[in-house]
Amino acid sequence: MRVAVIGTGIAGNAAAWALSKRYQVTVYDRDIRPGGHSHTVTIDYDGAALAVDIGFIVYNELNYPDLTALFAHLGIETVESCMSFAVTADAGRFEWKGGGATWRETARGLFAQPRNLLSPSYLRMLRDILTFNSQSIEDYAAGRLAGYSLGEYFNDRKFAPRLLTDYLAPMGAAIWSAPAKKMLDFPAENFVAFFSNHRLLQYDRPVWRTVKGGSRRYVEKLTSAFRDRLRLGCAVTSIERTSHGVVVHDSHGRSDAYDHVVIATHSDQALAMLSDADGRERGILGAIGYSPNTVYLHRDTRLMPKRKRAWASWNFLRWQREGEAENDVAVTYWMNRLQGIDDRRPLFVSLNPPFEPDPALTFGKYMCEHPQYNIAAFAAQQRLGEIQGRRRTWFCGAWTGYGFHEDGIRSGLSVAESLGASVPWRAPPELVQAAE
Repeated sequence: MRVAVIGTGIAGNAAAWALSKRYQVTVYDRDIRPGGHSHTVTIDYDGAALAVDIGFIVYNELNYPDLTALFAHLGIETVESCMSFAVTADAGRFEWKGGGATWRETARGLFAQPRNLLSPSYLRMLRDILTFNSQSIEDYAAGRLAGYSLGEYFNDRKFAPRLLTDYLAPMGAAIWSAPAKKMLDFPAENFVAFFSNHRLLQYDRPVWRTVKGGSRRYVEKLTSAFRDRLRLGCAVTSIERTSHGVVVHDSHGRSDAYDHVVIATHSDQALAMLSDADGRERGILGAIGYSPNTVYLHRDTRLMPKRKRAWASWNFLRWQREGEAENDVAVTYWMNRLQGIDDRRPLFVSLNPPFEPDPALTFGKYMCEHPQYNIAAFAAQQRLGEIQGRRRTWFCGAWTGYGFHEDGIRSGLSVAESLGASVPWRAPPELVQAAE
């Protein structure tokens, strides 16, 4: 059987890896580099060569079981990472940090700005965080969040405004690479489910890890099984479904016939490829929007919190541009903490910064897109089964879940299994049924 896989992000690579063990697989990607958001770049930092990730950076074994199993299967070496979160507003006018390796570090971060010790609204926010953590878990378990947006739930529970503006919205914006104001439209049920599953509402947090040497290490091993079938720098211009299979037309002028096609791109890109998309495909694939983001790899400390005690692994920056009523947002990732890079070489990845880092301190500029979630998007996900496998066309990608690496690999492997492939660490369906 001939199968075309379009896209070499984690979903496409996982699907192609599993399928290539049984079928003839051809993999397309418009980029000349396989990996998608798994993007490691090597820079010259004052004469030292450093490998750093600018997309996928960290995972944990609790919430990423398929990715963890893949790394073990491929023999990928990983090391512990350090996770913490900070908010800084208007160039340091207000800032705080949550999380740390020790209770002392945590306390120093919470009160990195000493005057917060005497701020009733800030102290109430800290109290409200604890209340929200317990109350939201209780409401989720009781089914009381269904149909609520995060903003509606927040207002219904009458939390103080700072809980949303200085904690929940910034945290959500940093996680989903979305404007903070859009977090108000995020379904409360999905928001709390994600936070709870990732232990963000509990004290016992999972240990986060990162790939030693960068994510390209696993991409190299994963794609080795089908390296001779990779068509990089080859964009798919259209997909035509016929009574006998599918025809893939590419930017090199080729048209190749396959028995099945697995589209492992963003959902809007998948829809654009289908020359004969029907109403259900348009309704489902078109329901998830994407946000373009500009990414800088740099060493400019101006894009970090003003106070060093407030520096965290993830730093949410809020500011107000002149003449604009609403605040913009940005996130800076402290790569020294996330990937164990020597602190003597400060290194940062900034997403949509309020100003460009100093060109003399910048190593690279990149563009990427992230899915944006609301009630309609999650409803469309629930309908994916209506089009999955129809007309010999399959869909996978991180967009089928919460937009993360585990969502991507899970969806890619599931499509491969539906086509008859096997995954070493997953029990065959017949064994699962027998056990039940």
